[in-house]
Formats: sequence, structure tokens, C-alpha cells
Amino acid sequence: MTQSRKPELPNDLLRYILNRRRLLGGAAGAGMAVAGLAGGAAAPDFVARTQPSRAQQAGGKLTFAIWQSPESLDPAVSGLISAGYVFSQIYEPLIWRMPGIKEGTEFFPGLAESWEVSDDVTTYTFHLRTDVKFHDGTPLTADAIKVSYDHIVDPNTKSASAATALGPYDHTEVVDDYTAKVVFKEPNGSFLNTVANDAQFSPGSPTALQADAAGFGQHPVGTGPFMFKEWVVDDHVTVVKNPDYAWPSQVFANQGQAYLDEVTFRIIPDASTRMNSLKTGDVDMAENPPPQDVEGFASDPDNYQVFHATTTGMPYCVMVNCANPPTDDVKVRQALEYAVSQEQIIDTLYKGVYEPAHNLFLPGTTGRDDSLNSMYTYNPDKAKQLLDEAGWILDGDVRKKDGQELKLKFINLAGFGFDDISTLMQAQFQEIGIQTDITAEAFPAVGDTLNNGNGGHNLTDFFYYAPDPFFMRALFACDQVGKGFNWMHYCNPDVDKMVTEGNATSDSAKRQEIYAAAAKKVMEDATFIPIYEQAAVFPAKKNVTGLMFTTTGGPLFYNVSVA
Repeated sequence: MTQSRKPELPNDLLRYILNRRRLLGGAAGAGMAVAGLAGGAAAPDFVARTQPSRAQQAGGKLTFAIWQSPESLDPAVSGLISAGYVFSQIYEPLIWRMPGIKEGTEFFPGLAESWEVSDDVTTYTFHLRTDVKFHDGTPLTADAIKVSYDHIVDPNTKSASAATALGPYDHTEVVDDYTAKVVFKEPNGSFLNTVANDAQFSPGSPTALQADAAGFGQHPVGTGPFMFKEWVVDDHVTVVKNPDYAWPSQVFANQGQAYLDEVTFRIIPDASTRMNSLKTGDVDMAENPPPQDVEGFASDPDNYQVFHATTTGMPYCVMVNCANPPTDDVKVRQALEYAVSQEQIIDTLYKGVYEPAHNLFLPGTTGRDDSLNSMYTYNPDKAKQLLDEAGWILDGDVRKKDGQELKLKFINLAGFGFDDISTLMQAQFQEIGIQTDITAEAFPAVGDTLNNGNGGHNLTDFFYYAPDPFFMRALFACDQVGKGFNWMHYCNPDVDKMVTEGNATSDSAKRQEIYAAAAKKVMEDATFIPIYEQAAVFPAKKNVTGLMFTTTGGPLFYNVSVA
């Protein structure tokens, strides 16, 4: 059997990458500092709830530099992480999922004081608090749940991901003013995980939605500790303290109004500019730091800290188009898997920050089976063998079949942090005789290209934060080809069946077994190439305290002080 080995980079490419990293501010290497408990000790999954007194914390403004501009502030519409950061301040979930807050308990009351799930997981009944008001003064009642969920599935809403994540929704029954029964056409075992912590399923004001559903995304109205103030497209979104807020969940140390007066999400697409804005004091916190900047901030604990939140879902990966030649051949796709060394990519770009990924699921996600990590290991000889079997024969430095050169089109999502990854992969593919053309296109507009196939792409980069493995439906289902996020154009009825079966039970052991089997199948079909196990990384000024995170790594500013 051929031995796996670590690839060697061409000298000119290695010099390019190292020089680029030096220009950005130094070389990556040291481990990441994790801010959390008082004194800087690490918390399990979420930052500690230990807080100074309210008098010490009251007042102040925080500016958070994000890289991506929201396309809408309606949770039913947007699937972007940047929009989710804003949602989580304006809206509140029916229940909270907070592992690590209390031993033996994962789910906590939110807007719902209690809830019941039917044995066949087709009906979820929520008993709402009676003291909650939306920012426009509308009382929270069961009707708000019905209006919000009906809005998600309304075709006119054009939901990017919420409608798919909601699963086989049928209707919401208003049992009484403060009891809402959410009914599904089929069993939906993912719903409790999905509704918890996810602002996509947090209710919006029925008054505002019914008055102007189309314009709700420009003037969002929730029940959260912060209210919408303004949105200047491609520049910033600002939220301000809700002066009437008096219904926090027990998961928070703060049990009154938000400490901060105002939070501004400043949109800065360029990573270097974001980090420089933090260094100059123009912002208090930033996302998606280059690895060398993580080291820099962590090495200056007198002025900065680095928050590192675990996430669930799918790792940073490269989707492989299963319908477009030459990657419509499973042997070609499998060859690509063996041609990529995640370890070399991490050592070159992210050492000490991220871990290599070899799985569909991130750690902590139901369905994660660590035995799948060994399915593909770096083995260029195996990759060459598969290409030979597929009829792609090496001719000089390039493989050809029927006179056609083996060439891939890689659409790189601009600003997603894959630029250097795609360049390294290009070099790794070159080693086995594959040429790769890389182009950059902007998200979300690129979605149309990737869905309709007009771009003729073979590869594109992607990642997906999700609280439940049912997200597989959005990425792999046959009925999602040509829309949504099935940019792999992959269709396997057996996988569809497994994903549906996994969602038909609330038995955690059974769900684990079914989703692990589904993950194994899509990996055998080489539908994507995992790259690294991402975490949500946020460098911040030292005076930012009380930050907490959702299960998908979204920051929560309710508890935060900058005093």
C-alpha cells in the first residue's frame, strides 16, 4: 500500500504565501488565548457569567467590525452570518440551548416559560411569558408565533435558509393568547435544536409584519434587549438599548436592561482594515482575524483579548460539483480528496488557530463519527491511480482524456477567507496533473451562478453553521438542486431518505446513528473536501467583558460592558 506523505510546496508559491503573511503582520504560530472567566481562564463553551456590579457596567457604546454586509434584517429572509449577529440582539428565541451553563441541562426557558413535544415529534407546544412586549409596544402572544412562522414559509418572503430549516411545517395553532402549538406534516426531530438560540425562528412583531412584510427587513421589530436604530447599507447597522426590557432568561447574569447603550456593527470587508481599526481603537471588537493577528492580539494581554467560541455544523470546506464534467465522475472527485493535505494547509496558514477537518460535521454536532476522519488521507499516489482509472492519463505535466486537458474551475467566494486556501489547493492539484483556474465572485450574488450552473464551476468554498444535522437537507437534498445551497448539484435519494428518517425521531442515539450513516455516504461520494474545523474567533479590547455566544458562535451583547 502506498504511504501517505506531506506535500512540498513549490518554492515560488511558498515564498508568495510567506511574504503575503509578513505584509499582513507576521507569521502564525502560537496558540490562541481564550478569554472567558474572571482572570482569563477558559470557559467550557460560553464565556463566564461572573460580572461586576451594575453600577460599574452601566452605559457605553460598542463597535463591532464585521466583514459582510447583511442583505436583510428579516430573520425569515437572510441566511447570512453577519445578519445573524444583528438578529441575536434584536430578537429572542422561544427557548435557549446553553450547554455548560448548568450541569445536566441544555435547554432553558426564553420567551416560552415551558414547552411540550409530542411523542411522534410532529407537535411542539410553547407556553409563552405574559409580560413581554415587542419594540413597537405590541404584546407577545401566540398569534405572533403564528404570524412569524407563516411569514417564513410564505413564497413571497423568499427565505434563504429559514424555510428549509423549519422542515415540514404545516401550521401554528393559537390555542389561547399565550399558548402556541407548532404542527408539522411529518415528524421533525430537529425543531427543538433549531428553534433554540436561532434568531431565524424568533418571533417578530405581528403588527409590523402584517403592516409591511416586504419592508420588515429594513425596519426589524423584535422583543430583545436592543432595538433597531439605523442601517446604512454597506457601512453600518446600529442598535440601541431597549428601555422597557424586563424579561431576560435565567441563562444571563444580567437581569435588567442591557448594560450597553448602543452597539454598532461596522461593515469592513477587508481583514487587514478590520484588524487595524481594532488596533487604532476605532472599533472595540472584530471578527475573522487573519491567524497572524490572532497571535499578535493574544500576545498583548494588557490591551487585548481573543474570544474563541465553539460552533456546530459543517467545517470550512470546498464543495465539488457532482454534475459538471470532469467532477461528475466520482473517481475524479475521490482523487481530489486524496490530493489535498489539510495538514499542510493548516501548517502554512492557520497553525495554532484551527484544526484540520476530515469530516462532514464539526465536533459537538449530532452525527459526528470520528471513524470517518480516516476515509481520505493525503495520498497523491492513490489520487493518480484513480485518475488513471478514470481515463485521465498524464501527458507531460497535464492529464488528458480524448485530447481534452483535465482542468477545473474554482469559484472562490470573495472575502470568505479562502484566497490562500484555493491557491494552495491549486498547487496540490498541479502535483497530480490537474490544472485549476481560480476566479473570485461576490456573495450572495454568486449564488445564482452556482445554482443555475451557468458558471460551469467544479469547485467553490463554503461553510455552514447549524445547531442540528438536519442542515444536510439544505445542502444535499435532491429538491435543493438549483436553489438554496446545494451548489454540489448532488442528488441521492438514499441520502434524502436517511436525512428524513433522522429527523423523524427525537431519540438522540438513533439520530446519531442515522446521520452518521448519511455523512458517510456523502463522503464516499466525495461531494465536498473538508479543510478546517472553524471556530468563531473575535479579538477585542481588554475592557470588553461579559460576552456570551450562541451554540453556533454568534456573540450576544446583552451581558456586555465596556466600562
